[in-house]
Amino acid sequence: MELLIKYLKLSYLTVFAFVLFAGCRHKHEEESEALRAARPWRQDVVVNQEYVAQVKAIQHIELRAFEKGYVTRIFVDEGRLIKKGQKMFQVMPMLVTAHYEKAKAEYEATEIEFENTERLFQQNVVSKTELALVKARLKKNKAAMDLTKSHLDLATVSAPFTGIMDKFNVRLGSLVDEGALLTTLSDISKLWVYFNVSEKDYLNLTDQRKRGEPIQVRFMMANGKEFKYTGVADTIEGEFDNETGTIPFRATFPNPDRLLRHGETGNV
Repeated sequence: MELLIKYLKLSYLTVFAFVLFAGCRHKHEEESEALRAARPWRQDVVVNQEYVAQVKAIQHIELRAFEKGYVTRIFVDEGRLIKKGQKMFQVMPMLVTAHYEKAKAEYEATEIEFENTERLFQQNVVSKTELALVKARLKKNKAAMDLTKSHLDLATVSAPFTGIMDKFNVRLGSLVDEGALLTTLSDISKLWVYFNVSEKDYLNLTDQRKRGEPIQVRFMMANGKEFKYTGVADTIEGEFDNETGTIPFRATFPNPDRLLRHGETGNV
């Protein structure tokens, strides 16, 4: 009886060990199949980093009156494209014109006097000193005429470059002082977009520049649409802001359609 019991126990242990071995083998095979089924997936990933940005025109200037007086003519309109050299404002030209005509007449009269004095000097009628005095008066009147001509030219304000004109700060008939602001003019054929970069990103981007790789940036407009032209971050300012821990970058964007304007905001 004891032998039978020992035989049954041994048989039970043998069967249990076989089942356990079979289960472990099956599990190992499943794991092997899973490992064989896995394949490494390689893909180039572009990491985009967004920064708040502000748009500036490459040229943005204030146009001011050179002379005190009344605005007598306005040749342009607000928000229009103004060509280089195009007339924009005229400030009281009549009075300046009168001064110029007076100075011109005095110069021409002195010029005739000098020519007559020079002939008389050659005939030994007048002295060399008298000729020198007339010549000096001629130079003085010439300088006065040139000065009034400069004032006459400055009475008409013309565009120094091609750009978009801003709003009027004066109206026709306004009395303006010397240096009074008339309007502003922006050249937006190209744009400078400024954005602040953290120290970590600054170091990474600097390494990229050292490798000769341009830092290309895209501009996301306020309506959520991407500006169709790509810019290049070509300038980094000299110092970090101690309060924010950032440094300003400047990216240059082409703007041939003049869609973006000076002062806009968005993200790069």
